[in-house]
Amino acid sequence: MTACDDEAVCIRHWDYSETSQTVGLFSRNHGLIRAIAKGSRRERAGFSGGVDLLTHADFSMTLKPASDLATLVHWSLRENFPLIRTDMHANKIGYFAADLVGRVLEGGDPHPNVFGALLALLRTIGRSNDEEGVHSTPTAALNVCALIDFQWILLREAGYQPILGAILEGADVTHFDPREGGRVSATPTPTTWRVRTSTITALQRVKDHQGDALLLIDPEDANRANRLLAAYVREVIGEEPFTMRRLFGVLPKPSA
Repeated sequence: MTACDDEAVCIRHWDYSETSQTVGLFSRNHGLIRAIAKGSRRERAGFSGGVDLLTHADFSMTLKPASDLATLVHWSLRENFPLIRTDMHANKIGYFAADLVGRVLEGGDPHPNVFGALLALLRTIGRSNDEEGVHSTPTAALNVCALIDFQWILLREAGYQPILGAILEGADVTHFDPREGGRVSATPTPTTWRVRTSTITALQRVKDHQGDALLLIDPEDANRANRLLAAYVREVIGEEPFTMRRLFGVLPKPSA
């Protein structure tokens, strides 16, 4: 039996009994972990009142070599991102991001860059505008840019980063092929999606990681880029999660 400490975001949880929970955690140094939190719902347990979805905490656990279920022994809350509890759009983004982490990544495989991107997203969407130190740019614009950044980093770290490529100069539309790793081409094929060149240009800016320059992307282009990445993720995992449709509505395949 091995004991270890780490920090994590809770991405799933289930009631195990009246006093205990089974939880899915995305940790910085251990990746995805499934654990049982015995007695976590008791008032005096060392779990900060229970392990809630989309909260960030330090934790301790024990790992058994013959089991894929760890035992959570301590959960010390750091952040609970209050707007996710009260703002519907923030709630939809947060649940979508947590769902993608659990579907795209493999258990026990650390991805500290994805963990950092998830925390950055939750902090952006989950803090109110009047909190000290919050960026003065409108929350909606920050939310969109943070979600693009998160989706891109998740795809990159999992080995599914869209290839993109050169765009035909002066063309209003181009063609994105999810079956060919997100490669862009000037001519359509039976497997390509017709997309606006401005959508691909927005993604190129994300790929180049120009930081606050992402806020200069036209809001419509940014929204289309998010939808395109989500549709691409759908192709990668082979299904459309409920959280994806809840956030974006129906994502048609022919265009983005």
